[in-house]
Amino acid sequence: MEFDLIHRYFKTPFGRLARANANTVLVGIGDDCATLQLLPGHHLYTSTDTLVEGVHFFSDDSPHATGWKALACNLSDLAASGASPLGFTLNLSLPEINESWLADFSAGLLDVATRFNCPLVGGDTTSAGPNPSKTLSITVFGQAPITHRGFNRAHAKIGEEVWLSGTPGLARLGLLLEYQRRDRLAECCQGSELHQVQVLLDAMPEHLRQSAVIQLGTPLPRLELGVRLHGFASACLDLSDGLSGDLAHISKASDVSAVLVQSSLESLWRERWPEICQRADAAELLKILVTQTLKGGDDFELCWTAHPNYHDAIQSFGGGLHCVGFIEPGSGIWLQSPNADRTRVSARSYNHFAETQN
Repeated sequence: MEFDLIHRYFKTPFGRLARANANTVLVGIGDDCATLQLLPGHHLYTSTDTLVEGVHFFSDDSPHATGWKALACNLSDLAASGASPLGFTLNLSLPEINESWLADFSAGLLDVATRFNCPLVGGDTTSAGPNPSKTLSITVFGQAPITHRGFNRAHAKIGEEVWLSGTPGLARLGLLLEYQRRDRLAECCQGSELHQVQVLLDAMPEHLRQSAVIQLGTPLPRLELGVRLHGFASACLDLSDGLSGDLAHISKASDVSAVLVQSSLESLWRERWPEICQRADAAELLKILVTQTLKGGDDFELCWTAHPNYHDAIQSFGGGLHCVGFIEPGSGIWLQSPNADRTRVSARSYNHFAETQN
């Protein structure tokens, strides 16, 4: 049964992609080990992530979107390292065999794998036993030239600028919309924030709602951007656990302070939601949106530091890249208001062992 499932939903559908990468995937699915060929003068990069049903995705989420996101979040780690994909392995632990779910999951996985040319090279399927939840573990492999120093979190330097891609916080809005749809919004936020979030969600136009749902369910890893940042970025990571929490990793590893400029973060949302400027409550809504940017996760956008001399070069890469702060001596993450007052930002990151996540 296991080998039949592997053949039907993984080896056969992914066969064309494997054959198209025969120069790098020397041995793929079906043998005890996969064999990958690096380009001359390249280093190997690898990353792994696990997604658990009920923690990272709902049991009734689209299997196609679950497959897409499972691989996309791993590819985002390669992007944050400036590496290009070589292949990936998949481990599935399932409480039961649901062939309809497997077919749609495999299709979502294949769509993102094909888009970013990342062939499936191996894996395993097991029974979850008495555990009623699905567990998905993916390991990705990538490569980058040995001349690339990497974007180590400890490489941020005083005087550098802080940059973001996309609109961090957008996936957080998608999650809030999903909890609202399920009448469970109070599980995401409490007290006065609950009221603020309800006001925000009620005000959101349809185009922003759609963008938020897409960002949450089918994020696009910034692989091309990661490669283009070679020689420009010092420290870099992908935003999986929220801007304040993820940027705090760079701050701590580099022994520096990061200052985020409130007006720059608000500009992200004015660009995404132009009509907000016409609203009487624009200032209030922008304040709420900045809060969601700081605490939201699952955007899988990139956050990096770079010397100011590279500002124009990075800006020339194209739209959707924003300079939102700077690095200075000290520690922690700070938010600078328009009148230059500063507030220390709590370094919120997702904690898998916390009883609640707000």
